[in-house]
Amino acid sequence: MTLSRTVIRFLEAEIVNPAAKFVEDKIAIQMPNVTDLADTYKGTWYLSPRQHTIEFVCYNVLFFVLFRVGLHLFRKKGSAFYSPRLDQLTESINSNVLAGHVMDKAVLALLCGSYALTVYHKIFGDSYMYLLQPCHVNLLLLILTMVGPKESKVTRMAFNSYLHYLWATIFALSFPDNTDNGLFMVIENFWFEHYLLLLVPIYLIYTGRFVVFPLSFSYAVFSYAAFSLFHSFLLSGLGLLTGHNLNYMLVPPNSPLMHGVGKYYRLIIYCGIFVMCLVSRYILVEVFSIGLKIKQWNKANGLMRAQGVPEVQRRKDVKVE
Repeated sequence: MTLSRTVIRFLEAEIVNPAAKFVEDKIAIQMPNVTDLADTYKGTWYLSPRQHTIEFVCYNVLFFVLFRVGLHLFRKKGSAFYSPRLDQLTESINSNVLAGHVMDKAVLALLCGSYALTVYHKIFGDSYMYLLQPCHVNLLLLILTMVGPKESKVTRMAFNSYLHYLWATIFALSFPDNTDNGLFMVIENFWFEHYLLLLVPIYLIYTGRFVVFPLSFSYAVFSYAAFSLFHSFLLSGLGLLTGHNLNYMLVPPNSPLMHGVGKYYRLIIYCGIFVMCLVSRYILVEVFSIGLKIKQWNKANGLMRAQGVPEVQRRKDVKVE
């Protein structure tokens, strides 16, 4: 015990404390000194510089390991990323999707229009840093996946990762930010953007623009780790640099529940994100895909009938127990 305490005290005195002092004096120079927990747009020292330093290292190491392990297991198991089944499914995708389908072009135009309005609102509303909010990034991700080559594994992975993030859109619609800064169609575009984020993935699934990977826990871990790294590394780091509370990385939402857990609120958020990623992919997407599965089943039966393969029917004289 004496040796471990000595090592901990040495690390505390020689590494942790100097690093925390550097973060406070050299990195977070834009951090407001006044703590206003009701203003969740500005950062405060709700968490100490020491805790920010320790959590920045620990969370990023943890999520990077999960990112690598999830991707490794997903590939190793021979699932949809490399499997022949993915190639077979891909052959069923309509080859002229996006190239000639008017509806696809219209959907893409709506996505681009909403994102252009969002950029206008953030830049001229002097809140351009908030273009990094997850919903705006997810909108850009949808645009990139639609214009990207459908044969690319990276494009397929991006779309299937997005399917784990549907919960974020539902959460935003349930607790809307209706702040009106006086610019053109701010409130209207908020609702329009988030309904697009919810409905366009369903449209892409039903039109066969992308193959939906089979359920995979390792891919869920990979997608969760990518989403969490975006928060723990980019949003948390930029939040400290600029003093902006990007997606609550500096100050928790103004609710009794989040303030009740105090300095552990980010741990609660990361755990909740993992659960919601599983709910999004294992429940929401599966429910959304029921109609598509019925359609594919009917198509397969129709092909069997055309080929003269008889359907299996239950005989009336068979006793069912």
